[in-house]
Amino acid sequence: MINELSNIEDYKEEIKKNIDLKKLTKPELCKIMHIKGEIMRASFINALNELEIEGKIYLDEEGYYKRFDAKQLGKIQGEIHINNLGKGFVNIEKDGHKIKYLINEENLNGALEGDTVILKDIHHGKTNYADAKVEKIIKRAKGKTIFEYKGEGEFIPYTIHGNVTVICPKEELKQIVTGHRVLVDIGKEKIATIENKAIFEGHIEKIIGHKDDPDIEISTIAANHGFFKDFPEEVIKQLKEIPNEVTKEDIQGRKDLRSKKIFTIDGKDTKDMDDAISIVKFINGYYLLSVHIADVTHYIKENSPLDLEAKKRATSAYLADTVIPMFPHQISNGICSLNEKVDRLTKTVDMFISPEGHIISYEIYNSVINSKKKMNYDDVNKILDKKEIPKGYENFVYDLLVMEELSEKFNKTNKKEGKVDFASDEIKIITSPTGEALEFLEHVQRKGERLIENFMVAANSCVAEYYRWLETPQVYRVHGNPNDDSLITALKTLKKEKLCSKEMVDSLINKVKNGRYNSNDLNLFLEYYRKSENYGVISHLILTSMSRAKYSSSCDGHYGLGLSYYTHFTSPIRRHPDLMVHRLLDPYHINDTKEYSEQELKEYTHILPEICEYDSKMEREADQAEKETLDLKMAEYMQKEEKINPGKVYQGRIIDMTPYDTKIKLDNNVIGHVTPQDLAHAKAIGHNKKLKLGEKVYVLIKEVSIPNRIIYFNLNYKELSKPRQKVLK
Repeated sequence: MINELSNIEDYKEEIKKNIDLKKLTKPELCKIMHIKGEIMRASFINALNELEIEGKIYLDEEGYYKRFDAKQLGKIQGEIHINNLGKGFVNIEKDGHKIKYLINEENLNGALEGDTVILKDIHHGKTNYADAKVEKIIKRAKGKTIFEYKGEGEFIPYTIHGNVTVICPKEELKQIVTGHRVLVDIGKEKIATIENKAIFEGHIEKIIGHKDDPDIEISTIAANHGFFKDFPEEVIKQLKEIPNEVTKEDIQGRKDLRSKKIFTIDGKDTKDMDDAISIVKFINGYYLLSVHIADVTHYIKENSPLDLEAKKRATSAYLADTVIPMFPHQISNGICSLNEKVDRLTKTVDMFISPEGHIISYEIYNSVINSKKKMNYDDVNKILDKKEIPKGYENFVYDLLVMEELSEKFNKTNKKEGKVDFASDEIKIITSPTGEALEFLEHVQRKGERLIENFMVAANSCVAEYYRWLETPQVYRVHGNPNDDSLITALKTLKKEKLCSKEMVDSLINKVKNGRYNSNDLNLFLEYYRKSENYGVISHLILTSMSRAKYSSSCDGHYGLGLSYYTHFTSPIRRHPDLMVHRLLDPYHINDTKEYSEQELKEYTHILPEICEYDSKMEREADQAEKETLDLKMAEYMQKEEKINPGKVYQGRIIDMTPYDTKIKLDNNVIGHVTPQDLAHAKAIGHNKKLKLGEKVYVLIKEVSIPNRIIYFNLNYKELSKPRQKVLK
């Protein structure tokens, strides 16, 4: 019996029980369930919405609710993802098989990235792909996207695909002019369809800028993923209370390390330096490695405007030559940045390490440091790789060589512990002073970069282990084991495309099927092909079969690093999870006997899962914004190239092939696409050579779209008659 005190689950069960008997409209359900009063009606509506989002019930065009039976209805419900080609995808796992439903741009029906949708008109092909159309949107993932105002109440979508527009209230139009890019909160209910254009109600949430502004494209990308340069007034007001230098009062109770030879190593242009290092090597071969991290929580008090804004942003976004920081520059580049030759408050992790590179013990404490030098990777690598000593580094050479020695030992111990060494697919954009892309370089991790990575991983692991021992609430960085089916599919693709030997692939597949493999097996497999021309393709295919690392309140280990305990502690200036780790660490310092009360522990236990989920989401948003910025710069670069050298033929390699897209990476590291229609056209005019993953190809620029940040290629078959490369055996 449903009453005002019934919980939401009771309402849901009663709804399902009634529509199992026959399909019912909302008023009919209300009558049968005796829904009366505002409280009961609100609970009833919430229950209906939840059931629809969960895919348990279906509302048809006539307004009747019924059980959602995919087979009977001929429909699919799932989360849609949309790439910059304008193609939508819904991945569904059924009876142990994964099916990817493909939705063309004209059939998106107003769906945005991450929305929960219902698909109709499904046509299965011979492979694990099916074509479909979006029937309706069940739930908006975020419902905010960018439109450009054309005047006279007309908006055109700038960052989404499909024939969509919005109608905004007239009073909101008074604040914008023709050419403004605006962030619009768009509803999920389509209010009309006019000339095949889906019309939605929208509200202007923020003006991003004008289409003629110099940095409008990057601002558009950033805003679409929830990152904005401007800080709220209350944050700016709080900045006036933040000091610009360390005071005597700040230092009290801290270990004074200002006389130690401590320094930072970062990129040349880095201004937000949150980690510094120092080292001592003893006569017996043991090491004392110290990692010093900016103590941001000393200045950013919990639930203050600065703290709440950092929680909202969750991370800094690095978009080409533009940084959208988590904290204002007074914090990120000022009092919390470990700048050269100034006092700074830090949290230090001292690690006592054996001659073989094993951490024997560690200590975590509050400290104050004075960095003796701001080093950069280029100069450090001159010392470590070329034995050249740049000016100003003379007094630090010994320390750097000892650090390199320890880093190499960490490399060996990391590999033994199971760290998987994937190839990096990171591309660095070299820009002019005006932000114009000059070239695109593959990221190469040299000794200096690897050294810092190894030391930060070591510090993060120690902090995570400390918290696991305390058994108190904390934020962890976790990475699950690979999905066996996904890994096997990737390996079978490598065998089918003849990128790897049949014997090696079958051996690894056999181990996976029998549950007898670990990360060391993956490492050995990847190491064997490291010198292959297609190593990047091989590594990428295996990497994409794995789960993504995320933040969690549970200490579930990190598969990719081969660690049982791991967190993010070393970047509190630019990552909110690190800030939380610092905050949760504060009451347990040896100089501070305060511990959390039972009530505080309960509160943190309750809120941490939600914080971790949000921080993981915003990390993905920042990664996607960074990727879209790279795509933008590549599109701008190739558009200019085509003007200078029209008809130029470029050489590249196929790095991904699906029924809906062929992705090609040029020798200059620019990535573009060949559509299935263009491949079919080439075949129709007599070019019958079957292309394969990893193959070298020659292309011409067909089209460049700046709004969609995409480059389309046409294949040039003049060079494709050359013999294929031999597969490494």
